[in-house]
Order: sequence, then structure tokens, then C-alpha cells
Amino acid sequence: IGISFFTILGVEKALSLGVQPEIAAIMGMFSAVMGGVIRDVLINETPVLFRKEIYATACLLGAVVYLVLVKLQIDRDVNLLVSSMVIFVFRIASIKYKLSLPNFKR
Repeated sequence: IGISFFTILGVEKALSLGVQPEIAAIMGMFSAVMGGVIRDVLINETPVLFRKEIYATACLLGAVVYLVLVKLQIDRDVNLLVSSMVIFVFRIASIKYKLSLPNFKR
């Protein structure tokens, strides 16, 4: 749930600073992902970015959904709920069904 809210907060902050929506989506993704990396480093675990699970993609997808709903002028509270749920459900589904992005074998 944490990455959902940090993604959306990152997007909102970037938009409030006047950046383009594409940049805001990337900033929202980085806010959530790098927070997770810092957390993992502090507790001496392998950072989530280096695991097989889908993480950053879920954040980027949710950020894009948020921006689309902003463009459609959907109520902010509804937008926050829908965008957060997209990230949460996508992340949980990727863990449950062992979904991952393709990778190169060494």
C-alpha cells in the first residue's frame, strides 16, 4: 500500500511544481521506488529493484492512470483511490501469479 501512496504523492508534488505530466509520472515512480530501495538498504536486504517481482512498472502504471484521471477531471478523492488500487492490485497480482518482466540470461 505504501508504494501506491508514495507514487501518487510524488506525481502530485511534481505537478504542483509545474512539470510536464510525463515527467511527473516518472518522478512519482522514482519517489516510491527509491524509497523502497533506501528501506531495503537500511535493513540490509536485497533492494526490491533487483528482485524478479514487478515493482517500478506497477508504480509507473498507477502514475499514468492518475494523470489520465486528472486530465478527465475526475474527483481527486476518487482518483487517489482508483490510482492507488491499480498499483496495489497490479503489485499483488505480480507476486501471487509470479509475474515478472523478461530478463536476459547471463
